[in-house]
Amino acid sequence: MNADFETELAAPRGKYWRSSFFERLNRRLAPRLLWLAHPGDALLVESQASPKFSSEAARHGVEVVTVERATNQSHRVFTPWGWTVSAVALGEQVGAINEPLSLELVARVNSKLWSHQLEHELGVSLPGAVVASTLTELNAAAARACPKPDDKWVIKSPFGFAARERVLGRGPIVAGPQATWAQRRFTMRETLIFQPWLDVIREYGVVMDVHANGEVKIHGISDLQTNGAGTGTGYLLGRGVAPHRRIELERMARIVGARLRDEGYVGPAGVDALEHRGGLHPLLEVNARYTMGFVALAVERALRPATPILWDTKDEPLTCEKRDAGNTVSSNRN
Repeated sequence: MNADFETELAAPRGKYWRSSFFERLNRRLAPRLLWLAHPGDALLVESQASPKFSSEAARHGVEVVTVERATNQSHRVFTPWGWTVSAVALGEQVGAINEPLSLELVARVNSKLWSHQLEHELGVSLPGAVVASTLTELNAAAARACPKPDDKWVIKSPFGFAARERVLGRGPIVAGPQATWAQRRFTMRETLIFQPWLDVIREYGVVMDVHANGEVKIHGISDLQTNGAGTGTGYLLGRGVAPHRRIELERMARIVGARLRDEGYVGPAGVDALEHRGGLHPLLEVNARYTMGFVALAVERALRPATPILWDTKDEPLTCEKRDAGNTVSSNRN
């Protein structure tokens, strides 16, 4: 698990240092990969797994391998959450079959600048959404798209994820802490994305695999739940997608998948979209890697809930069971 994938992509090549925060996050999330594993697979973890997790993995025919004790894994294909310099080095370290993609390619298609440009090309960009390289350009964008004092907006870094590396604000002027944040990134020669804030009704995550032969295999549509600031709080399992929405979402995902393949990318990918009071925004961003949506759909397939339930991704238990008769679920293959 390298959940700090985007953070490493944003760092200068060879200069990335994983913080203790991301070390803890990767350790916490690694057990959730068991949902994506099949008998005969192995999960590579940094430290010794708990007895409960090791037992659950063994029950599903999955080996848990620690980095420091990894024997030659030449019979297995190394598959990281996403391809980065450190991921490539880790695959080589354990002797697995290591077939990384071009890291320049991976960085390009995971940048929000790439998906923003694709939105424009496909004619589905948000009115008022623009890129900016100076504070003057940001203020011009805010004045055009959000002229009223309570009009909300968001400014994003190209490699932000999970509501990180972005700021929220209101009104026609970018000032105060938001301006300081943006100016610091402009000093580092970043280009930022400005978007009006949408009044969200529902968020969607289409997950798929892009194959070398051009096939785009869609696995399903996850149902991410967020708070008022757009931070994920879990996944709703068992709530269907309206047929007309599914058609729209899958159509866009296939277009994105074909474009990824044209760029040279193959592997797992996710397309985020959202429904808002003005309709459907079918392409919010692209993640050319695994996403938690893959995991949520695997949990949903295992539980087959008769009524919608909330899967809290922060839960730690290892069994695949409902926690209570309410609307939450926990699972220890998460």
